[in-house]
Amino acid sequence: MLGASPRGRKAAAPPVKLGSAKEAPAAGGGGSGGKVLAEEVWEVRPGGMLVQKRGGGDDEPSPNVKPVPTIRVKVKHAGVTHEIYISSEASFGELKKLVAAKTGLHPDDQKVLYKDRERDSKAFLDTAGVRDRSKVVVLEDPEARARRIIGERRSGHLQKTARAVAAVTAEVDKLAPKVAALDASVRRGEKVAEKDVVQVTELLMNELLRLDAVVADGDVKAQRRMQVKRVQKYVETLDAVAAKNAALVGKSGEKAAAKPAPAPAPAPAPPPRQQGQGQTRWEMFDLLSSLPSTSSASSTTTVSSTASSGAPPPSRPDWMLF
Repeated sequence: MLGASPRGRKAAAPPVKLGSAKEAPAAGGGGSGGKVLAEEVWEVRPGGMLVQKRGGGDDEPSPNVKPVPTIRVKVKHAGVTHEIYISSEASFGELKKLVAAKTGLHPDDQKVLYKDRERDSKAFLDTAGVRDRSKVVVLEDPEARARRIIGERRSGHLQKTARAVAAVTAEVDKLAPKVAALDASVRRGEKVAEKDVVQVTELLMNELLRLDAVVADGDVKAQRRMQVKRVQKYVETLDAVAAKNAALVGKSGEKAAAKPAPAPAPAPAPPPRQQGQGQTRWEMFDLLSSLPSTSSASSTTTVSSTASSGAPPPSRPDWMLF
């Protein structure tokens, strides 16, 4: 009701006191075991729910944590002193990287000496006792440099061989569909061009020679071995294709030979010779050879008559003797 007295209403709940937890002795009890939390930390959510307050988030800096100080380290290298600012909790490996940026000396080639003692790259500055304005000596380590160069060369060789094997793999992948197509055609009983089989075989043999020239270790060696077996398998498949293709060509030739050959066409008759047409040379030769030889007979008669009469033979000029 509008005229109701305020006393008739329920009294509002007292506000919750937010604060830190404190220990207070329990009523009617004594001793150390009778302590209870007098106050706890609570918070009210936007929906009105009262919950216990959680601790601070990770992004909230704790007031008890002090920031890590930055120190200045004096690094002496090749007669020159460099001042490097670095965290006091950093490692000597991180210090080597900063020194490399100043001097150009590779971090793996450096030997860091602090208090006449070589320090490991994994050791920390504060643990070794490095403070602000501490002096550190950096020297070049020839043995470490040689190991690094050998490792880089080995790594570069492995990368080179890996690229070579990858290139061969790509070429073999291009030739694989051709091998499959030729094999499928022969299996269906279809003849293929012999030059195609020879060409693909030569290309595969070239890739096999490229693989033989690759010298590798580890995983690259295993990949090379796998590609060698793959190429050899394709070459064997092409050899089988060539053999089957030759058999198909032989069968087709036998079938063609089994068919009867057609009869040859009769030769055309020579055209009749017309009357009055001149005779050929060989006909004239036959006619002359068939005639009796009169000159030989006359010469024989003359010689015989001369001999019977006893008269000397007529003299002949010298030119007639020849």
